[in-house]
Amino acid sequence: MVRFSDIKGIRGRGEGGGDRLWLSDSPIQETPVDPVLSAQGDAEVRSCYEKFVRTAMEVRDTVASGEAISPSPILADLHYVLEHDLVERLYAHAMAAPDDYEEVFIHSVEVTFASLLVGKGMGYDTKKLVELGFAAFLENVGMYTIPSAVLQKQAQLDESEVNRIRQHPEMSYQVLSHLGEKYRWLAEVTVQVHERADGSGYPKGLKGGEITELASIIGLVDTYVAMIRKRPYRDKFLEADAVKFILKEAKPQFPARVLKAFLNQISLFPLNTCVRLNNKSVGRVIATEKNQPLRPTVELTFDGMGNKLEKREIIRLSDNPLLYVLETLDERELV
Repeated sequence: MVRFSDIKGIRGRGEGGGDRLWLSDSPIQETPVDPVLSAQGDAEVRSCYEKFVRTAMEVRDTVASGEAISPSPILADLHYVLEHDLVERLYAHAMAAPDDYEEVFIHSVEVTFASLLVGKGMGYDTKKLVELGFAAFLENVGMYTIPSAVLQKQAQLDESEVNRIRQHPEMSYQVLSHLGEKYRWLAEVTVQVHERADGSGYPKGLKGGEITELASIIGLVDTYVAMIRKRPYRDKFLEADAVKFILKEAKPQFPARVLKAFLNQISLFPLNTCVRLNNKSVGRVIATEKNQPLRPTVELTFDGMGNKLEKREIIRLSDNPLLYVLETLDERELV
């Protein structure tokens, strides 16, 4: 089984590789900004995001005290998100937000919005999306039974600590089983999140159709989000490198239908990926194009001569066939 916590990092190149000829430094026209691109400035999105984080913290306290989780507030918030069409904007905000909260909290929120994004790409109706979001939000409740000293350990975990963490799906099942028969499906989904289609997962080594589709979606998103965030024992992956690695190495572990929706929704060049275009300009991905994962929308930061741009310039690669992403960059190299 691929162990993503052991990965040190990889680098990848974009469409066209290095064999394509450079284009001349032609001017790029600024395009009107879509509302999804201004998510950080959206008060409604910010407020909703913060509410989900607070709820995640409340769930932690509830589990720690041995009390039963109340589904109603979580379900109400998920319905609000879907009814007001906030999934894309919340996902954009979550990906751009700094890690100001404990790792488990922020991870739960990010996995929730990313899972909903993939679920929308799979054509799920509102009822199914609510179920997906509910399971994604609570898939890690078993983690709240593990001592923080283990979760926040700066060094590599020893064998006993790894085994303790690998028990969290079963602990999640126990916690959620207290919600009764009505939510038995929820416990079943969460205990399967780390199962893999090729049988390499845990805790039961399930295969293929033995794993629910909701669990496969959450498991794939959980892997991606974990890879692009820094952990005490490793640095974070570049977003594009994480996607490429999953598509190459983890392909047998997830259903083709789920992988396709993930790629279409998250893109080969996800939000916030720093990229160099074939005209040598550099920018950050601020939106993705469904069904065109190689042609995102980029906010330029440097022109083709290496000069930092003072005026906001946006290029939609889907509208500019002569331009394409040449390679992904680590933005820390540009400072």
